[in-house]
Formats: sequence, structure tokens, C-alpha cells
Amino acid sequence: MYKIGCLAIMLVIMTVCLVENDAAFPSNRNSSPDGFWFGTQNLGCMILLGKKGKRAAPSRGTLDVSHRVIYYRGHVFEQRPGGPLWHNTPEWDSTAKCPVTWERNAAGRSKRSVQSVINFTNGYTRRFGGYNVVFNNCHHFANRVSQFLSGELN
Repeated sequence: MYKIGCLAIMLVIMTVCLVENDAAFPSNRNSSPDGFWFGTQNLGCMILLGKKGKRAAPSRGTLDVSHRVIYYRGHVFEQRPGGPLWHNTPEWDSTAKCPVTWERNAAGRSKRSVQSVINFTNGYTRRFGGYNVVFNNCHHFANRVSQFLSGELN
């Protein structure tokens, strides 16, 4: 029982150290102006909201039960079933009801322009196909944006 309790406490501490809760943009984004961050939103909340209204590029799991977004230079990029979107304001439509949990540290750095990432996002469906909950979901999208930002995809 003692070992299980210690393990649970360690997991809580690790989680607190890795994430930053409830901020529309990462609070430490100014410390790394060329950095990009992964963030997640509660998938159940997003589903309800939808019904209502040079190393390898960093990547995250593609079947997580969350909605993944990526932040870069004042913009948030995401894919929903209706297609990829980008936002340049901290108060985009879903953050009021579904806060974003940002990873504490930048996942990587990039020299790409914001316009090039917007162009990548706008051409995403043509290049990779439409949304698919298993094979082309928000996690795949965020990983591909990460690959683009890291220079692995053009």
C-alpha cells in the first residue's frame, strides 16, 4: 500500500511539473519567442461544445482522449472535424468553456514565419485528407505542424 501511495504522489508531482493549466496561450511564451508548445483540451468538453456551437520533430500520441492544439508566435493551430483552423487571439471560441492545458516547456523551436504555418494549415486537407477520428485527427495534425515547424515537412 505504501508503494502505491508513493507512486501516486510521484505521478501528481510529475503532472504538475509538466503542464500549465487554464491559459489560452502559454504564459511563458515570451521566454522563447521562436518556440512552439503543445496543448490539450478536454475531449468531452470539445464534443459537447461542437454540438452546441533537427532532431526528430516533437510529437505526441495520436489516440489520446483529448483535443490537441499547437501554439506558435501568437497563434494557435488546431484541427476539428470541419477542418483545420488557426486563431490569433487568446479568447478563441472554445477556450471560454474548454480551457487549454499547455505543456510547461516549448516542445521545439522554429524559424518559420507565421504566414507559412497558416499556408500549411490552409492546405492541410488537400495534402493529407479530411478529418478521421483514428487516422487523421487533431493529434496527427499537431504532429504534422510540429514536423513542418521543425523543417521535416515542406
